Amino acid sequence: MATYTNERSLGEIMQDVVQDFGNIVRAEIRLARAEVGDNVKKAGSAAGMFGGAAVCGLLGGMAFVAACIAVLALAMPVWLAAIIMTLVLVCAGAAMYAGGRSKLRNVNAVPERTTQTIKDDVEWAKHHVR
Repeated sequence: MATYTNERSLGEIMQDVVQDFGNIVRAEIRLARAEVGDNVKKAGSAAGMFGGAAVCGLLGGMAFVAACIAVLALAMPVWLAAIIMTLVLVCAGAAMYAGGRSKLRNVNAVPERTTQTIKDDVEWAKHHVR
């Protein structure tokens, strides 16, 4: 008389483990791609701010410097008027640079959720393999 058991062979169990592990790895890769994509968008926004700051600083500075030097030259030597305008433009450029840099600091290059879920998966695997 043959007995019927629902037990699976070691080979079948190992095959399921490998398949499940593959599914977990693929899910982690999808999560990492999503997180990195978000960070790339943030970095692109900061880069746009830097570009905008450069263009505005150059064009505005060119027109403004000429006008202000002409006005200041009425009350002081031209060379002094030019130095004053140079300092004003350097300060404006520094403020724009600081704004772009603060936006860039908000970009996190490490996909935190993915890192945490990988740690969780490793911990889960350690407890279930024993």
